[in-house]
Amino acid sequence: MREGNSKTRERRRFWQSLRGATTTGLFIVSYCALTPFAKAQNFDAMGQVVVRVHSSGSEAPLAQVRVELVKFPSGVVSELFTGSDGRVQFSSISVGAYTIRATRQGYQAGQATVDFRRGDATEQNVEILLVPEEKLGNSSAAGSISADELKIPTKAKKEFDRGKRLLNEEKKPNESIGAFQNAIDSYPDYANAYFLLGTAQMQTGALAAAEASLRKAISIDSKRTGPYYPLAMILFGQKKFSDERQVLEDAQKIEPSDWRWGFELARSNAQQGNWGKALEAALEVRKMPNAPTKIHLLLGDIYSNSGHVKEAIDELELFVHLDPESPFVSRVKQVLPELKKQLDGPTSPQ
Repeated sequence: MREGNSKTRERRRFWQSLRGATTTGLFIVSYCALTPFAKAQNFDAMGQVVVRVHSSGSEAPLAQVRVELVKFPSGVVSELFTGSDGRVQFSSISVGAYTIRATRQGYQAGQATVDFRRGDATEQNVEILLVPEEKLGNSSAAGSISADELKIPTKAKKEFDRGKRLLNEEKKPNESIGAFQNAIDSYPDYANAYFLLGTAQMQTGALAAAEASLRKAISIDSKRTGPYYPLAMILFGQKKFSDERQVLEDAQKIEPSDWRWGFELARSNAQQGNWGKALEAALEVRKMPNAPTKIHLLLGDIYSNSGHVKEAIDELELFVHLDPESPFVSRVKQVLPELKKQLDGPTSPQ
């Protein structure tokens, strides 16, 4: 028994030494909620995505649909309108996970997610079906969103657009905060303004204010999942795991096809040493067709810490195969020989 405990402690010390000083405590990713995504902006352009939007009823292509390519926390990276064939193409997309959002008057908004961290996914095709509002009834979420948009005063919209430009295009989060606050002053129920205000506050390090803004956005419009993810990242960084779990589970009910909720639930449980729950959540994400390659890194960590060395090796080798250009590959290649030594080492004496 003592020998077995010693082996477990040795394995955990090994993984901890690889984690170094990362604020998350996990080997897989050094993005804690406070520093997360700026690094991704420095990667070279990676790929393109072709989006086809069509009606869920007739399958006919829909023209003049606004299609937004959204990356957190930058917000809308690009915006295009579909042609008569219902298609748009976004090119020169940098590494990262994106949401593609499609909206057109008379239809419920639709969206999909894409991830450009896969080594074999430099070109992707996405289908988005939009449901006509008349099929949803008067109480539909889409109808209420359209009505809310009509209530927003022109002054508030102008300030919101100015803030969005300062935040996304000019990269001036401090200046954008004032514009978003002006928009909210003109229209206190402006959910999107609170969302981007929270995003800007995160970028400037005002985390308490960002949490309040994101929670306000959710309280105004709980059906839009945009604010849920950054709020979860703040709570993770502050080790408020119970609150984070609630936020992620609420988002998962709204948009179950988004891999981020399960991934962050797995990461949160791993951070707390709840390896069984972490593994269960991570394996569910692994089944998803749009799961990012980093799920294999997370599984490698979970498997190693729970004593499944062979499975850890398999996941890490799969990651290297899928994403050979990842900045984490060099770290993984340091890990694999040590894990294989553990796997091939002499068995403990009885």
